[in-house]
Amino acid sequence: MGAFLTAARTGDTRRMLQLLAPDCVRDADAALLPPGGRTTVTGAAGIAAETAHFRDRIAAVCTLGAAGRPLYVIAPGGHPLATLEIGTAGGRVTRIMLRSARADGRFAEARGYGTG
Repeated sequence: MGAFLTAARTGDTRRMLQLLAPDCVRDADAALLPPGGRTTVTGAAGIAAETAHFRDRIAAVCTLGAAGRPLYVIAPGGHPLATLEIGTAGGRVTRIMLRSARADGRFAEARGYGTG
């Protein structure tokens, strides 16, 4: 969802709250979080606040294709750090999944997937 990523890149929590479902869930690999960070966060307010702190990482997102659908890869300096999957329903983000990118992971440029 391009609108959510745009809001996340700028740290616009107000816009993120408009785009997140109230019961949205963010699930992340512990290795991607600061020590003591929660692997699961539930609720739009908590997710928006947390996301604003990681806007530098989100600025490094590129869109790729995986199994016929868009997959977002956080790749600072062109080095894949994590994959980001965004689930939606009714025009709102319902689930965000962050997974560590494998060191041997291979990605192909997405064709026909927009970020907006």
